[in-house]
Amino acid sequence: MGTLSLEDEKARLRKELRKKSELLSSEERNRRSQALIGRLLKHPRFLKARTLLTYVALESEVETRPFVEEALKQGKRVFVPLVERGGDRIQMMEISGTGELKSGTYGVWEPPFELHRIGDPLELDLVIVPGVSFDREGGRLGRGKGSFDRFLQEAHNAYRIGLAFEYQIVDRVPRAERDRVMNEVLIG
Repeated sequence: MGTLSLEDEKARLRKELRKKSELLSSEERNRRSQALIGRLLKHPRFLKARTLLTYVALESEVETRPFVEEALKQGKRVFVPLVERGGDRIQMMEISGTGELKSGTYGVWEPPFELHRIGDPLELDLVIVPGVSFDREGGRLGRGKGSFDRFLQEAHNAYRIGLAFEYQIVDRVPRAERDRVMNEVLIG
């Protein structure tokens, strides 16, 4: 039996983690999310950040809505990703609250597109990044479209923090040169 290609390795890991995700109850997911967000709100990079982008969680991810609301209360400019149709590019859209989000491309919670609310990735101080899996060196496995990696390349000045549940941490995430690495991963 030969070795798996990089894409096959990634697909195998995504499948394995999807199964593990199903074992975490919604109560446990909420409890762990609250603890992680509490740590994130005290993080020095968050405290110093004026402009940030964060994902809005899908059902299996660390819940970020309380983080968004607290960041807005603290007067920070908050952007969320808006995935363009076709899924290969992300725009960053400023929001004033989670109430304006609706299920969009791939079921991702997004704001409506408004030209005047598009931000510049180079102005970001901090990016909170979703992932299917992470390793302790900051390697990240996304959902497979590559759009977040391309966005992170544009937002190269920003500090990148991944949020993960313990089961999402693996010894090594298979990665290619184009895959962006996190500066830090908070695990809960």
